Amino acid sequence: MLNKAKKYRGEAEELLKTFKQNFYDPSKVWDELMYCLCTPQTKAVNALKACEEVKKLNRGRVEEIASTLRRCGVRFHNNKARYIAEAKNHFPQLYEKIRVTSNLFELREFLVKNVKGMGYKEASHFLRNIGFENVAIIDRHIFRYMLENRLISPNFGKLTARKYLTAESRLIRHAKRLGLTPALLDLLVWAVSTGRVAK
Repeated sequence: MLNKAKKYRGEAEELLKTFKQNFYDPSKVWDELMYCLCTPQTKAVNALKACEEVKKLNRGRVEEIASTLRRCGVRFHNNKARYIAEAKNHFPQLYEKIRVTSNLFELREFLVKNVKGMGYKEASHFLRNIGFENVAIIDRHIFRYMLENRLISPNFGKLTARKYLTAESRLIRHAKRLGLTPALLDLLVWAVSTGRVAK
């Protein structure tokens, strides 16, 4: 995989630098939070388009958000609209928590417990996109990569919260052995799987 990933590494590293800059801009942190709330079972391009359209709404009421998400092809648009509206109402407090919490995994636990619509995968995705590199986004591409590299067995089963953390710890150790951060490994696996570097 790493041989195939070489051509993507420079672009992936540049994207990670951009993510680190996002941390200091609350508007970009909000954009990434909204994006990660939209992504479950939805194509990234559709989630990105939906977020751009939601930002154009005057009031951003739940019904308007839901209609916009639906039009852009975001699945479970009603639930996700409620998640976005609620997160927006509490965003100043969320951003302050993000800025002052030094422990990455403590911060992720906070997000999972306090932001509706965020499980470990979504919270990890969000944190990666605002500059944190030591969390793993265990999606279908990464899960397949872990199976192929025998980091997990075929009977590993469904990713419960406990199993997510188990898989993540194995992937973090694996990335370290390769001389990569989990964030960079994630981007490279995605690039090899899809043919492009994407967030």
